[in-house]
Amino acid sequence: MNNMTSNLKILLLSLISQNVYDFVISPGSRSTPVVLLLAEIAKDRPEIRLLIDVDERSASFFAIGLSKKSHQPTAIICTSGTAATEYSSAVAEAKLSNIPLVVITTDRPVELTNIGAPQAIDQDQLYGNNTKSFVEINVQDPAASLPDYISYESQRIVKLADRVPKGPVQINLPLRKPLMPEFNTEDPKISVLTNDFQTKTRVEKITQLLTHKKVLMIAGPETENYHTKLMELSDQKSIPLISDILSNTRLEKSVTLNNFDLIMKTASKKLLDSIKPDVILKFGGTLVSAPISNWLAQNRGNIEVIDLTNKNLADHTLSSTEDIAISENDLIEQLLTENFSTDANYFEQLTSLNYLINEVESKHLTEFSEMSIPRLIDETAPENSNIFLSNSMPVRDFENFYQGKLQRYLYCNRGANGIDGVVSSALGMAFGHKNNFLMIGDLALFHDMNGLMMAKRYQIPMTIVVTNNNGGGIFSFLPQSKADDYFEELFGTPQDLKIDKIAELYDFNYSLANDYDSLTQALQNSQHQQIIEVTSNRAQNVQQHQGIENSIQEALEKYVNNNN
Repeated sequence: MNNMTSNLKILLLSLISQNVYDFVISPGSRSTPVVLLLAEIAKDRPEIRLLIDVDERSASFFAIGLSKKSHQPTAIICTSGTAATEYSSAVAEAKLSNIPLVVITTDRPVELTNIGAPQAIDQDQLYGNNTKSFVEINVQDPAASLPDYISYESQRIVKLADRVPKGPVQINLPLRKPLMPEFNTEDPKISVLTNDFQTKTRVEKITQLLTHKKVLMIAGPETENYHTKLMELSDQKSIPLISDILSNTRLEKSVTLNNFDLIMKTASKKLLDSIKPDVILKFGGTLVSAPISNWLAQNRGNIEVIDLTNKNLADHTLSSTEDIAISENDLIEQLLTENFSTDANYFEQLTSLNYLINEVESKHLTEFSEMSIPRLIDETAPENSNIFLSNSMPVRDFENFYQGKLQRYLYCNRGANGIDGVVSSALGMAFGHKNNFLMIGDLALFHDMNGLMMAKRYQIPMTIVVTNNNGGGIFSFLPQSKADDYFEELFGTPQDLKIDKIAELYDFNYSLANDYDSLTQALQNSQHQQIIEVTSNRAQNVQQHQGIENSIQEALEKYVNNNN
């Protein structure tokens, strides 16, 4: 067996030994030996999934969706040159949203770099500080010590990607011709590095801080699979839980606070002061809600904020006063066994406010609009559905208007908050699962139409609800909307997309739904591939949002007056 074949097999088997089972491959010449040997290894190992996406940008975001759902590292493999640069956006997203992405870039050998050879760019630490680590391995080097190094280093770098705060890593493989590997060779033996052992921390200090205090928990986007235990902790200890739309803690049968974005946006200072806690336990990623984040920043130094997000105090609100390096699951389990009680009146106060806002919302959402779509999905989607939200308006409307009648799992690329790669990530999330939904606007769909090819290639069931307001709806809520002479050209940017033609191109079923009945009927077919278009008017949408906020503000003023 030649060095290249043996060493590449060691590398691939080492990755697999560290729970890398999903590989998203974009075809190319320089990656030939890597993908051929991987295909041979996968042939008799059904747990290994090889997924082919010819568009590297789509492939990298598809991998993000896979990891979001599996909570395991996913590898992406591409050829040399600009193919590798197409991963850049997804790598940035993976860093900021703590996704363990293993980026395998194949490269020209050293003698073809910086001398004008075709398809040769500088791939050394190509993604800069957006990766946790970089390693270049010359698998064709004859050194006798190299196989052991490859086994150790490739396992080490995956473990680093999967260690909190999780993030992407890059493995660069310079390869010189000939590129064809040997087949049907014996698998080399590798020594598997054992899993990390994480000791449990003592929680006496935390319980002392919480006892008889006004305690608030904030669940941001879920980073570990802990949502069930966190809801149990909230119920058992009567600790109010602000539930970010991406925390997977929104469930009507469990008392969570689902309306605090609107409360923070519309409440008076007097009310906000009255509901200020003594201690906050903060879980998960960066909140979708800017008003809640602003409230934390404004109360910097006035509230004890214990950060449990395992992100090295990466807190843009600057409000965290302490962080604890422990698995969020481990901490929740320990707190569930501790005997302590918090201020029950505080729990009742925040719960009653949450119910009040929910009643106001329900009265306003009787008219069909963009705002009513989250409630309609909530009424319609089967239990355990996967729901992917695009950035801009969909994730904000779900933050404000989705309650959680059944347990579902909601995802969004909230690291860099971009609208590129949304379709691909949603399909990665959906791969191997049924009852999948994507809520997206027309511009975000346009950005990642190529991603739809993965649904066609692998027959991934997906219902895509496209809110078509012919442009960038979020900008209508921002100050630049007042620049009447320039707004539509520079920010509105209508594309006049024919959504039915997009559906036809990728073999999706298509329907137009502009009222409750037609959308409800279309949503019943979630086992299939379909695009549902909902048309909307941007200016009218702004007015409708403002109307509900005005009503909530009035209701909160009455609440304050009645409780003086």
